Amino acid sequence: LQNAEDEKRRRIRDARRRAEKAQRDAFRERLVELAKGGLITPETRWRGIEERVSEDKSFEQVQAQGREVAREMFEDFVYDWKEEYRRDRIPLVRVWEMSKKKQEFVFDDKSSAENFSKVLLESSAGSPDLYGEIRRMSNLAKKNPLSSIQLFFNELRANHSSATSKNKKNGHHSDGKKKHGSENNDSSEDEGEIIEDGEVDVGEKEKEEA
Repeated sequence: LQNAEDEKRRRIRDARRRAEKAQRDAFRERLVELAKGGLITPETRWRGIEERVSEDKSFEQVQAQGREVAREMFEDFVYDWKEEYRRDRIPLVRVWEMSKKKQEFVFDDKSSAENFSKVLLESSAGSPDLYGEIRRMSNLAKKNPLSSIQLFFNELRANHSSATSKNKKNGHHSDGKKKHGSENNDSSEDEGEIIEDGEVDVGEKEKEEA
């Protein structure tokens, strides 16, 4: 009789674990959907998305498992995403700098991450190691809209849009030349240039190291 009771309790525990795992999986899928829609990025904080996800049924289910479960799942999600992109961004920057010397990639309404990926593959063809890395990311991009190539493409496009807006504000033409009569001597930014806080231009840094 005791063995039968123990078996019954074990089955109940197992069923509860499976149900809770299914609920967590559903919540993670919801995070993926929001990320695909651009509402979550690797830099998003929990307080910036909590109100939106709190209206979702999957949130209520994981919240019932523990007060901090949803927040911890979100933080793990963006942390893993950020770390993957941080690693992948190193070869991506190298290949991007190589590609700019060979051909120009135009960031406009018709440009896409898929075309961008093809340019990176072509530019890295002469370097087996880099080509292998870009090929790996390119294959992931076909299945995962949150791939590092997509993030890098979004980053460059945002930089390009920012530079274009600044050039217009400072009186530059689209080719980087100043309009007549403009007194602002600021030089235009390169399209797709990546300069982060505390960093120097990638190309300049490589020259210094050489």
